[in-house]
Amino acid sequence: MVHSLGDGWEVYYGVILWSDCMQAITFLAMMCAGFSAFRRWMQQPYGKHLDVKESVGVIVPCYLPNEEPIIKDTVEHLLNNLEHVQNLTVYLVYNTPMDMPIEGDLHGMAQQYSHAEDSPRLVVRRVAKSTSKAENLNDVIKDTTEEYVAIYDADHHPEKLSLALSIWHLKNSGADCMQGSTYIREGNIFFRMLICAEFFVNYFVILPAMQVVSGTGFFGGANGVWLGSSLRQLHFDPKALTEDIDCFAHAVVEKNFKFRFLPESASGELLPNGLTAFWKQRLRWAMGWDEVTLRHASAFWKAPGLSARRRFGLCYIFFCRWLTQLCAVCIVLFNVTAALQLELATEAEDFEKLKAPKSVKNLQFLSFCFYCVFMMVAYIMGMIHCDVKLLLGLFMYFLVMPLYVIFNTVLLTISLFRVTSGRTGGWVVTSRYTGAKKPDAQLPLLTHDDLMSTTSTSSGGKIEAAAAASSSSFSVAWAQRLVGWSATSGECIWSTDHFGVGFLSAWEQHLSGWLTTTWSLQESSLVASQGFFATSWRHIAAGSARAPKSDIQNGSAHQARQVELGLANRLGLFGKLNVSLPTPSLHLELERQ
Repeated sequence: MVHSLGDGWEVYYGVILWSDCMQAITFLAMMCAGFSAFRRWMQQPYGKHLDVKESVGVIVPCYLPNEEPIIKDTVEHLLNNLEHVQNLTVYLVYNTPMDMPIEGDLHGMAQQYSHAEDSPRLVVRRVAKSTSKAENLNDVIKDTTEEYVAIYDADHHPEKLSLALSIWHLKNSGADCMQGSTYIREGNIFFRMLICAEFFVNYFVILPAMQVVSGTGFFGGANGVWLGSSLRQLHFDPKALTEDIDCFAHAVVEKNFKFRFLPESASGELLPNGLTAFWKQRLRWAMGWDEVTLRHASAFWKAPGLSARRRFGLCYIFFCRWLTQLCAVCIVLFNVTAALQLELATEAEDFEKLKAPKSVKNLQFLSFCFYCVFMMVAYIMGMIHCDVKLLLGLFMYFLVMPLYVIFNTVLLTISLFRVTSGRTGGWVVTSRYTGAKKPDAQLPLLTHDDLMSTTSTSSGGKIEAAAAASSSSFSVAWAQRLVGWSATSGECIWSTDHFGVGFLSAWEQHLSGWLTTTWSLQESSLVASQGFFATSWRHIAAGSARAPKSDIQNGSAHQARQVELGLANRLGLFGKLNVSLPTPSLHLELERQ
């Protein structure tokens, strides 16, 4: 039949035939995966039956300069919100190229939890000379003794039952690692809904079907729960762009470990901080997969001890994605081109030539039916979760599916070019959305005249000065500045009340409530007419009653660092003052007023 098509339809016929075959396999796999999900749901325990009495370790690798605004919130979430885990130890293992004030806070938290009875334990460790997540993991894994070990990224907030649920299924599955799902918990509402839908389709539809076909899941780097004895046998490659996928390949090829997906075990993460960060993250993922595929291709066939099913599974996971992506983009581009040609056709003869042969139309209809089933399964899973935003996100996701296919094809093309040419670059941490807004103008700082005027007052006296400034973007009114000197304590206190916001966009009109933030800059030594100088800044800003505490905390931390650095620079200009700022520590407190 193919040889009689003519007019170049043979190539398209072959592409769509391959696509239909893959869709048919995926359809059968989805049915099997749906049955497995229903059986898991029927067998899933609740309440005390989920209790985990064995020791459990949670590892959080962190690059501190990037994760400083969010890491404390993540640690507190892990220590306080995971239920049914009775013997929990959280390992915060981080690297940083410089000393940071938050390190003292983190070690203080570790001491606080070490003295509390019947509470989780926190271990904080800085890895000297580390420059990657892989090195942080290697440093701490060898020292873990727990029976089960979970790995979360620094922005992850797992749901309260997710860890106990993963451990329960890990016990009963015979697997070495149970990989959960992720979703976007904070970020731009449009991109959050769109990427949540993408993740949902991947974790709840595509990956379970892939597991049925290939016979294995894989480790995705975060929200993976391991048998401690299995994890301690592995090593993460610091040079790999995706150390998690590289570790998975080694674990299967060298150790014959088993991996399973458990999408019901969910954890929320943050969006990348902007389109540039999003592009870099996705490109690193693509290059990481291609790097592992090319590096371990021969081992998939030559590794001893692997069954034929496991060899086929590895090839299906790593190699078939290229062919599937090629077919998808060919179908999208061909259909778009054909539709445009039909619209532009002016003569009846041209119109007849452009019409697809009946055999091609039949395959197209079959492909469309498979795609409708795929969408229907995704929507059914979404309705089970009873999430309106998720359903809207799924609608947007399927609406822009052709653009998504083209985007992934561009990523894959650039990735293959860079990997094969050796231009992958180094491992780069992803900048995360924190909700912080960068100020357009620097905060007013103490001047030389301010300090000199305070020294001329009598003991215990106070001097008030009024000042006002405005920001063009936010129309912020700085209405009052109070500078005082206490001779008895040798302390100069400077506070500024920021109480007005002149412009709020329409979506910000619901903001209400006031937050009081106290920042104190310590360990700053200043030799002047008296011994010790300290600064505190009081900042009252509008905040949303619905906004998470972490959003406000992150924004405050960012501005506090600007004050800290600006103060150091300004004081350094004082001609008559000798300033020493060894390692300033920043203490941040929030309270509702």
